[in-house]
Amino acid sequence: MDPMSSYSQMRSHITPIPTPPIVRISASVLVGGAVAVLTTDLATGVQVGITAACLAAAFLITLGHPYRGEMKRYRALHGVAMVPTMGQILPLFLTWLALMLAPLLSGSALWVSILVWVAVAGWMFLTFPHVDGSRALAFVDKPGRDT
Repeated sequence: MDPMSSYSQMRSHITPIPTPPIVRISASVLVGGAVAVLTTDLATGVQVGITAACLAAAFLITLGHPYRGEMKRYRALHGVAMVPTMGQILPLFLTWLALMLAPLLSGSALWVSILVWVAVAGWMFLTFPHVDGSRALAFVDKPGRDT
């Protein structure tokens, strides 16, 4: 089978409830900032506090947005459980790894911190629909169809 036709077939599935751009962008920027602050020369307590605040804000923005309720209703209508899948967890592994390795760059130049911020925020932006589960809804069968 041609890999491009597989990719085209995958892309042909339309996400019924896409992640709102404001959620996707703000959470991605916050997660990027959470990692990047660990590369600065701020005191360790300040770094940890800012990292925790950024991650908490990203979670609150994502979980508090009304689209999560829409996703829950869509899953209930189609009989799909809301449990994390490997497809949601694997992209987060690289973010977790960056979070764990960032202190090795502590005290870096400002441009390094900005580069880390942009790289992690970009990665989160690209993978966010997979992490929050909205992309998986594109592959749910329609009601009334046999699975």
